[in-house]
Amino acid sequence: MTTVFYLAAGAMLAFALALLLVPLVRQGRRDGRSRGIFALAVVVAIALPIGSAALYMLVGTPATLGGVEAPKPMSLDQGIEALLAHLKEAPDDPEGWMLLGQAYGMGKQPAEARDAYGHVLRVLPDNVAAMVGWAEADSLVRDDHRIDGRAFGLLERAATLEPANQRALWLLGIAQFQKERYPDAIATWERLQPLLDPDSNVAHAVAKQIAVAQKRVAAAPGTTAPGTMDGSR
Repeated sequence: MTTVFYLAAGAMLAFALALLLVPLVRQGRRDGRSRGIFALAVVVAIALPIGSAALYMLVGTPATLGGVEAPKPMSLDQGIEALLAHLKEAPDDPEGWMLLGQAYGMGKQPAEARDAYGHVLRVLPDNVAAMVGWAEADSLVRDDHRIDGRAFGLLERAATLEPANQRALWLLGIAQFQKERYPDAIATWERLQPLLDPDSNVAHAVAKQIAVAQKRVAAAPGTTAPGTMDGSR
Protein backbone atom coordinates (compact mmCIF):
# COMPACT_ATOMS: atom_id res chain seq x y z
CA MET A 1 0.00 0.00 0.00
CA THR A 2 2.86 2.41 0.85
CA THR A 3 4.44 1.81 -2.55
CA VAL A 4 1.16 2.55 -4.28
CA PHE A 5 0.85 5.74 -2.26
CA TYR A 6 4.29 7.03 -3.28
CA LEU A 7 3.72 6.13 -6.92
CA ALA A 8 0.40 7.95 -6.92
CA ALA A 9 1.92 10.94 -5.16
CA GLY A 10 4.71 11.10 -7.74
CA ALA A 11 2.24 10.94 -10.58
CA MET A 12 0.12 13.68 -9.09
CA LEU A 13 3.18 15.89 -8.60
CA ALA A 14 4.14 15.41 -12.25
CA PHE A 15 0.60 16.28 -13.29
CA ALA A 16 0.56 19.39 -11.12
CA LEU A 17 3.86 20.54 -12.63
CA ALA A 18 2.49 19.97 -16.11
CA LEU A 19 -0.52 22.16 -15.32
CA LEU A 20 1.85 25.00 -14.48
CA LEU A 21 4.54 24.53 -17.10
CA VAL A 22 2.72 23.42 -20.25
CA PRO A 23 0.80 26.72 -20.71
CA LEU A 24 4.02 28.66 -20.13
CA VAL A 25 5.92 26.56 -22.65
CA ARG A 26 3.22 26.85 -25.32
CA GLN A 27 2.89 30.62 -24.93
CA GLY A 28 6.66 31.00 -24.80
CA ARG A 29 7.10 29.13 -28.08
CA ARG A 30 4.45 31.32 -29.74
CA ASP A 31 6.38 34.38 -28.52
CA GLY A 32 9.69 32.94 -29.77
CA ARG A 33 11.24 32.72 -26.33
CA SER A 34 14.18 30.60 -25.32
CA ARG A 35 13.43 26.96 -24.48
CA GLY A 36 16.16 26.86 -21.85
CA ILE A 37 14.15 28.82 -19.31
CA PHE A 38 11.45 26.17 -19.20
CA ALA A 39 13.99 23.57 -18.06
CA LEU A 40 14.72 25.86 -15.14
CA ALA A 41 11.01 26.02 -14.45
CA VAL A 42 10.98 22.35 -13.49
CA VAL A 43 13.62 22.90 -10.82
CA VAL A 44 11.82 25.93 -9.43
CA ALA A 45 8.39 24.31 -9.44
CA ILE A 46 9.63 21.21 -7.60
CA ALA A 47 11.14 23.42 -4.94
CA LEU A 48 7.98 25.39 -4.28
CA PRO A 49 6.69 24.73 -0.77
CA ILE A 50 3.19 25.46 -1.97
CA GLY A 51 3.41 22.53 -4.34
CA SER A 52 4.26 20.13 -1.53
CA ALA A 53 1.45 21.46 0.64
CA ALA A 54 -1.10 21.21 -2.14
CA LEU A 55 -0.01 17.68 -2.98
CA TYR A 56 -0.39 16.57 0.62
CA MET A 57 -3.86 18.07 0.81
CA LEU A 58 -4.90 16.36 -2.42
CA VAL A 59 -3.47 12.96 -1.56
CA GLY A 60 -4.10 12.80 2.15
CA THR A 61 -3.62 9.16 3.14
CA PRO A 62 -3.33 6.10 0.87
CA ALA A 63 -6.86 5.12 1.78
CA THR A 64 -8.29 8.26 0.16
CA LEU A 65 -6.45 8.04 -3.15
CA GLY A 66 -9.35 6.48 -4.97
CA GLY A 67 -11.65 9.41 -4.17
CA VAL A 68 -9.35 12.32 -5.03
CA GLU A 69 -10.71 14.67 -7.67
CA ALA A 70 -8.40 15.78 -10.47
CA PRO A 71 -6.85 19.16 -9.62
CA LYS A 72 -8.07 22.16 -11.58
CA PRO A 73 -5.61 23.69 -14.08
CA MET A 74 -3.38 26.34 -12.54
CA SER A 75 -3.79 29.76 -14.11
CA LEU A 76 -0.90 32.04 -15.04
CA ASP A 77 -1.80 34.32 -12.14
CA GLN A 78 -1.68 31.39 -9.74
CA GLY A 79 1.69 30.37 -11.13
CA ILE A 80 3.00 33.90 -10.58
CA GLU A 81 1.69 33.88 -7.02
CA ALA A 82 3.45 30.58 -6.39
CA LEU A 83 6.71 31.95 -7.76
CA LEU A 84 6.41 35.08 -5.63
CA ALA A 85 5.90 32.91 -2.57
CA HIS A 86 9.02 30.92 -3.48
CA LEU A 87 11.08 34.06 -4.10
CA LYS A 88 10.02 35.54 -0.78
CA GLU A 89 11.76 32.59 0.82
CA ALA A 90 14.68 32.53 -1.68
CA PRO A 91 15.19 36.13 -2.89
CA ASP A 92 18.57 35.37 -4.46
CA ASP A 93 17.33 32.55 -6.70
CA PRO A 94 18.11 33.71 -10.27
CA GLU A 95 16.23 30.81 -11.86
CA GLY A 96 13.09 31.78 -9.96
CA TRP A 97 13.38 35.43 -10.99
CA MET A 98 14.01 34.38 -14.59
CA LEU A 99 10.86 32.30 -14.70
CA LEU A 100 8.91 35.10 -13.05
CA GLY A 101 10.12 37.51 -15.73
CA GLN A 102 8.96 35.09 -18.42
CA ALA A 103 5.59 34.68 -16.73
CA TYR A 104 5.07 38.44 -16.38
CA GLY A 105 6.01 38.86 -20.04
CA MET A 106 3.37 36.34 -21.05
CA GLY A 107 0.88 38.16 -18.86
CA LYS A 108 1.59 41.47 -20.64
CA GLN A 109 3.11 43.04 -17.50
CA PRO A 110 6.36 44.47 -18.88
CA ALA A 111 7.23 46.69 -15.91
CA GLU A 112 7.06 43.71 -13.55
CA ALA A 113 8.98 41.58 -16.06
CA ARG A 114 11.74 44.18 -16.28
CA ASP A 115 12.03 44.24 -12.49
CA ALA A 116 12.28 40.44 -12.36
CA TYR A 117 15.02 40.37 -15.01
CA GLY A 118 16.78 43.11 -13.08
CA HIS A 119 16.96 40.78 -10.08
CA VAL A 120 18.58 38.12 -12.28
CA LEU A 121 21.17 40.59 -13.58
CA ARG A 122 22.09 41.67 -10.06
CA VAL A 123 23.01 38.06 -9.29
CA LEU A 124 24.21 37.01 -12.76
CA PRO A 125 25.25 40.17 -14.66
CA ASP A 126 26.23 38.22 -17.80
CA ASN A 127 23.02 36.20 -18.11
CA VAL A 128 22.13 36.70 -21.77
CA ALA A 129 18.48 35.65 -21.47
CA ALA A 130 17.95 38.20 -18.70
CA MET A 131 19.71 40.91 -20.73
CA VAL A 132 17.44 40.30 -23.71
CA GLY A 133 14.35 40.02 -21.51
CA TRP A 134 15.16 43.27 -19.69
CA ALA A 135 15.71 45.15 -22.95
CA GLU A 136 12.50 43.90 -24.50
CA ALA A 137 10.44 44.62 -21.39
CA ASP A 138 11.93 48.10 -21.09
CA SER A 139 10.92 48.92 -24.67
CA LEU A 140 7.35 47.80 -23.94
CA VAL A 141 7.19 50.00 -20.85
CA ARG A 142 8.19 53.09 -22.84
CA ASP A 143 5.49 55.04 -24.65
CA ASP A 144 7.63 55.26 -27.80
CA HIS A 145 8.75 51.58 -27.56
CA ARG A 146 12.32 52.59 -28.31
CA ILE A 147 15.25 50.39 -27.33
CA ASP A 148 17.68 52.88 -25.89
CA GLY A 149 20.02 53.57 -22.99
CA ARG A 150 20.69 50.55 -20.82
CA ALA A 151 18.51 48.35 -23.03
CA PHE A 152 20.67 49.07 -26.08
CA GLY A 153 23.86 48.37 -24.15
CA LEU A 154 22.50 45.09 -22.82
CA LEU A 155 21.59 43.90 -26.32
CA GLU A 156 25.05 44.77 -27.65
CA ARG A 157 26.59 42.82 -24.76
CA ALA A 158 24.20 39.90 -25.26
CA ALA A 159 25.01 39.65 -28.98
CA THR A 160 28.71 39.65 -28.12
CA LEU A 161 28.41 36.93 -25.48
CA GLU A 162 26.10 34.78 -27.62
CA PRO A 163 26.60 35.63 -31.31
CA ALA A 164 23.95 33.08 -32.31
CA ASN A 165 21.23 34.36 -29.99
CA GLN A 166 18.41 35.01 -32.43
CA ARG A 167 16.29 37.21 -30.18
CA ALA A 168 19.25 39.38 -29.22
CA LEU A 169 20.18 39.92 -32.88
CA TRP A 170 16.60 40.69 -33.89
CA LEU A 171 16.10 43.27 -31.14
CA LEU A 172 19.55 44.78 -31.59
CA GLY A 173 18.79 45.29 -35.28
CA ILE A 174 15.52 47.00 -34.35
CA ALA A 175 17.36 49.28 -31.93
CA GLN A 176 19.94 50.19 -34.58
CA PHE A 177 17.16 50.84 -37.09
CA GLN A 178 15.41 53.13 -34.59
CA LYS A 179 18.65 55.09 -34.22
CA GLU A 180 18.81 55.39 -38.03
CA ARG A 181 21.98 53.33 -38.02
CA TYR A 182 20.71 51.46 -41.06
CA PRO A 183 23.99 49.86 -42.20
CA ASP A 184 24.48 48.48 -38.67
CA ALA A 185 20.92 47.16 -38.61
CA ILE A 186 21.42 45.45 -41.97
CA ALA A 187 24.67 43.87 -40.80
CA THR A 188 23.04 42.63 -37.58
CA TRP A 189 20.05 41.13 -39.36
CA GLU A 190 22.29 39.51 -41.95
CA ARG A 191 24.04 37.77 -39.05
CA LEU A 192 20.62 36.54 -37.97
CA GLN A 193 19.45 35.21 -41.34
CA PRO A 194 21.63 32.04 -41.51
CA LEU A 195 20.31 31.03 -38.08
CA LEU A 196 16.69 30.96 -39.26
CA ASP A 197 14.62 28.50 -41.22
CA PRO A 198 14.50 30.22 -44.63
CA ASP A 199 10.85 29.25 -45.08
CA SER A 200 9.74 30.56 -41.68
CA ASN A 201 7.66 33.69 -41.11
CA VAL A 202 10.48 35.10 -38.99
CA ALA A 203 12.97 34.74 -41.86
CA HIS A 204 10.57 36.50 -44.22
CA ALA A 205 10.07 39.32 -41.69
CA VAL A 206 13.83 39.77 -41.31
CA ALA A 207 14.29 39.88 -45.09
CA LYS A 208 11.60 42.58 -45.35
CA GLN A 209 13.25 44.66 -42.64
CA ILE A 210 16.60 44.39 -44.38
CA ALA A 211 14.99 45.59 -47.60
CA VAL A 212 13.44 48.56 -45.79
CA ALA A 213 16.80 49.46 -44.22
CA GLN A 214 18.53 49.21 -47.60
CA LYS A 215 16.01 51.65 -49.08
CA ARG A 216 16.73 54.06 -46.24
CA VAL A 217 20.46 53.78 -46.95
CA ALA A 218 19.93 54.30 -50.67
CA ALA A 219 17.89 57.41 -49.96
CA ALA A 220 20.73 58.95 -47.95
CA PRO A 221 23.43 60.47 -50.19
CA GLY A 222 26.98 59.24 -49.82
CA THR A 223 26.12 55.97 -48.01
CA THR A 224 26.12 52.35 -49.13
CA ALA A 225 24.37 49.42 -47.53
CA PRO A 226 26.47 46.40 -46.56
CA GLY A 227 26.67 43.89 -49.39
CA THR A 228 25.61 46.35 -52.10
CA MET A 229 29.04 47.33 -53.40
CA ASP A 230 30.10 46.16 -56.88
CA GLY A 231 26.54 45.05 -57.61
CA SER A 232 26.71 42.18 -55.12
CA ARG A 233 22.99 42.67 -54.40
